[in-house]
Amino acid sequence: MKYFLLFIPVGFSAAAQVLIKMAATYQMKSLPWFYLVSLSIFSYLLAFISYSFTVRSFPISVAGPVNMVAVMLVVVLIGILFLGEPFSLWKILGVLLGFFSVFLICYESL
Repeated sequence: MKYFLLFIPVGFSAAAQVLIKMAATYQMKSLPWFYLVSLSIFSYLLAFISYSFTVRSFPISVAGPVNMVAVMLVVVLIGILFLGEPFSLWKILGVLLGFFSVFLICYESL
């Protein structure tokens, strides 16, 4: 259960980034744009609050890297699978290197 805390802020951060991407498809200051930007801000707020609970349970040297790499993975996958962004070997290699770096940083803490 404790490790589940690591991924709650990831979901909110990734959602906020996707909402901003969706808002960018609308004309600025239109009703859908305001709606999506507002949801994104709220999602970032929830990410911040949930991350503050996460760092209570984990060292920052574990929570920080895990959060960043997991958000990167989620955003890349959502971009490729749902938003039609191009798939490339470089993106996958970047995510894999991120995971490897988290492993190296967090190995002794986990």
